[in-house]
Amino acid sequence: MAVDIDSKLDVCGVCCPMPLIELAKAARQLRPGQTIEVIGNDPIFEPSVRDFCQTNGHTVFEVRSGDDRRVVILIRIGAQP
Repeated sequence: MAVDIDSKLDVCGVCCPMPLIELAKAARQLRPGQTIEVIGNDPIFEPSVRDFCQTNGHTVFEVRSGDDRRVVILIRIGAQP
């Protein structure tokens, strides 16, 4: 399934909470329904992003991880508070 990605954010090498701060900034620039691809490698990156999305009304719809500890998360932006 091909997904149109409206924005990409690479936060590899950055420790929490900075990936979430950068994600929040990027999400504010997008409209509901748009998609952002976020790539990170902090050990708590995926659960932190999932919590962020649940709290802010966004949807995680794909997670891919590789042997290099990088995690790619596709998020659909929801209505923001």
